[in-house]
Order: sequence, then C-alpha cells, then structure tokens
Amino acid sequence: MVAYGCSTSEGSFSVHNLGKNYRTNHEKLVPGMYHHIEKKDDVVGGNTSIRNVNAENLVWKGNPNENGYGYFQRNRDLGQVFTVGGTEDVILDALVLRTSRGNNAVMKGAIGAKMNIVFFEVKRSGKGLSINENGTTKGDSATHGFDHQFNRADDYIEGATYTFLHHSIGGSFPDIGTTSQFVYDNGKGEPFGEQEGHLIFFRCDFSERSEIVLKAGKTYAFLIGFTEAASSRGLALAISSEVHTKEKGDFLRDSSGNIRWGVRREGNGDNPPMMLGNSEPPENKKLKKALLGQSLFPKNHFKGLEPTSDGYPDVDTYRTLQFYLEVK
Repeated sequence: MVAYGCSTSEGSFSVHNLGKNYRTNHEKLVPGMYHHIEKKDDVVGGNTSIRNVNAENLVWKGNPNENGYGYFQRNRDLGQVFTVGGTEDVILDALVLRTSRGNNAVMKGAIGAKMNIVFFEVKRSGKGLSINENGTTKGDSATHGFDHQFNRADDYIEGATYTFLHHSIGGSFPDIGTTSQFVYDNGKGEPFGEQEGHLIFFRCDFSERSEIVLKAGKTYAFLIGFTEAASSRGLALAISSEVHTKEKGDFLRDSSGNIRWGVRREGNGDNPPMMLGNSEPPENKKLKKALLGQSLFPKNHFKGLEPTSDGYPDVDTYRTLQFYLEVK
C-alpha cells in the first residue's frame, strides 16, 4: 500500500478480461467512485477512444467537410474526475472499465500492449470551478467538437488544478478479439452486429505498491493510456454523455451531488493544434515534423502532461466513462 500524497510513487497492475457481464460487488464500491450504465442502454451508449499510434501510421485529418482539418489525429489518454463519497478513507484495489460498441472498440495494436494509469488529486483554484462555454451558449453551434451542432460540444472546465499522486505501469491488454463494425439496436432493444471485443469489461488489478489511499470527501482523477506507440494501437471505451443538447452549460454531478467531468491528454498538449487546411500532409519535412510533434506524446508524458477537459475536436466536460473503482 502507498501512503497518501507520495508524489514519486510508482507501481504496477495487471489487466484481466471479465467478459460481457460484470457483477458489481457493492461491498467494493463507494458512492462517487463508479458510473454504471444500465444494460438497456448498451446499444445506444457512447464511444470514445484512447490511442498511441506511431508517427508512420498517424491518420491525416484531411476532410474539408469536418470541423477543422489539415492536421494529424492526436494520440490520447482518457480518464475521469471523481469524488470519494462517504466518511471513511479507502484503499484502492482495482479499476474496471468497458470497451465500447464502436468499430474501434478494440484495434489490432491494443492486443498485448502495455498500459499506464496515473492518479491526480484535483483541487479548485481560488476563483472556483466554472464552465467556459467558449462563446457559444444555448442554441448556438459550437466552434468545434464531434457534434458541434450542439453548443456544449466546445465547453471546458476552468479553475481545476491536478497534482500528480501515483503512476502505475500495466501488464498486457488481453486478447479479447478485435472489432471492425458498430453495434446497433435492432429495433427491439437488442444488440445487432456485436463482435467478440464489443462491450467487454476489463479489470486493472493494482499491485500492493499501487493500492493508494484516497481520502473521504476529496476529489481525484485517473488517466489511462498505452505505454508505447505502435501501428493501430487504440481502444474505445463505453461512456455516457450529456453534450447532445442545446441547453446552457451545466456541471455533471454524481449520486451524492459532487461535480465530476471527464479528462484527457492529447499529443504534446498544444490546443488547438496547428491546422493547414490541406487534404494531404505537407511535403515540407520541417513542417510535417512540427505537425507530427503536436500529435505524438512527449517523453514521460504520464507524469509531465496535465489533464484537461478541453481537446480538439472533442471535449470531455459532459462525458462520463463507465467505470468502477473497487476498494478493499
């Protein structure tokens, strides 16, 4: 077990395939430390991915019909801000996540790849938390975002600071089968087109050195991603989202009323990335190198690159992972 607040702590975890069904053990779950998605919502749930693709295989975003183009798709870690409910401190035992229903739920390069998980303590600045609506409010179109017809798609959190707590280096992601298509509702509330790797629960089981103590009432965040870059290295996670509305921005809250939001890290952290507006990558080597540098993670980014809810083109302000932080 790791003492609370040890800023240089490092540990490990193993990753296990739990299959299509996860039996929640309520003795291991604390309010605020999990988000459950009901089975009836499986086939309509969201889809967002982590990835760490090498420079030779980064996708060029060159479609002029998309919201912003002319840059390389950026590598990404994803995570969640949460508050420890109840009145007692807890010892972290494991993190359970779930693959999505997307065609990219499990990409070929994810199988056997090592993963990393980082925890942060989250505090409010002197001015407190606020949602920056990026100049677009109720009824407007967003300046960017996958669903930028909705004004919330570009909103991001301000007033949060993230203090590094612990870094865990993971074992290999299990061979749960790759995916090439989406899962759809067949009109009867049943999944259609579901493949082996879709909607799979996997458990990140922390070693003793990674069983950190989390304080009751305090707010934390975790981020998960792949350790090394490779071809087709991506994994999409099941989520729920409240971005699809033309209402004014408002905080998401857990069952105890505590504010929570999703977090990410993209490329080298520059936001937004430089965009050329070209349908093809530039031939100029210096310019191409600069563009690639924005999309690739810098060295030791797990400790040095801060989380944010703001990204490009997407933001995580209204996104919640399907996650279960199990305690001892």
